[in-house]
Amino acid sequence: MPSGLGDDCRLFENPLRGAILVNGFYKFLENIIPATVHIHTRIAPEHPSATILGTERMGSGIIIDDIGLILTVGYVVLGAQSIVVNLPQGDEVAARLVDIDFDSGLAVLQADVPHVAGLTLGDSSDLSRGQMGLVIASSGPKERRVSEGFITALEAFDAYWEYMLERAILTTATNLGLGGGVFVTLDGVMRGVVSLNLGDLRDATMIIPLEYFHQIKDELLLHGQVASRVPRAWLGLSPMPTPRGLVVFGITAHGPAARAGVQPGDIIVGLNGHEILDRPELYRQLWQHQAGADIVLDILRDGRAHTITVQSQDRGAFFR
Repeated sequence: MPSGLGDDCRLFENPLRGAILVNGFYKFLENIIPATVHIHTRIAPEHPSATILGTERMGSGIIIDDIGLILTVGYVVLGAQSIVVNLPQGDEVAARLVDIDFDSGLAVLQADVPHVAGLTLGDSSDLSRGQMGLVIASSGPKERRVSEGFITALEAFDAYWEYMLERAILTTATNLGLGGGVFVTLDGVMRGVVSLNLGDLRDATMIIPLEYFHQIKDELLLHGQVASRVPRAWLGLSPMPTPRGLVVFGITAHGPAARAGVQPGDIIVGLNGHEILDRPELYRQLWQHQAGADIVLDILRDGRAHTITVQSQDRGAFFR
């Protein structure tokens, strides 16, 4: 199949997807690359995220409308004291954080940036394994990188920072830039936001599907936050599957689990009377409870059974 990133200089249609290429360049990139911004964030040293994520972060973002909304990933702007975005042509403007949706991992910024016409926002509902797409991201204030690959899976994804999506896009397209870029299919439609580099040949990059943004955008625009959603319970621990069981390998300093006495090395075997065999089950049981609820953890520590009650918290309030 012809590549939109190669050296072919003919004008032709991709026979599988119908995307127009000009001089080895997908035509729709003329709309998407100008809308892809570079993000530079500074974080207060005392912010709870600074120890893990640092006090200076770089990321990518995408301008999605004519009022300057920019979609990116939350870890780039978590705890931001200042946010600067750079456009490909060299302009630099300040941005403000509208909100971070901790459930999906998305963040929304707003800045005085020129509207870029022609960007179509879709979702993952009609995607399929084997379908081709592009990852576009910033690698510097003026540099943008594009890579292509195939969708390898549309499935649940979980990670150790109390994070799980019931549906994520996994692709062979390697993110050559910074997190927060855009994933588009060859019809030029934006399908998701680049979240993580997984470093696997088969599943190189994890994409947050755009439907997670569509679910919250109206409330964000009206209230500046998702006001109708009750914050779910958060413990501030990092569980990792091992041959010994679901082991706590990290604790958020001053978080709920730390205050309750949970320790690294504890093995979680139960939550509120429910047996816990894996990380997705832990999260699904935990998120049946609202922030502030008491969560009873059954753990093994040094081969002995213990019960610890953790008063959960709203993650957003903790990191605000």
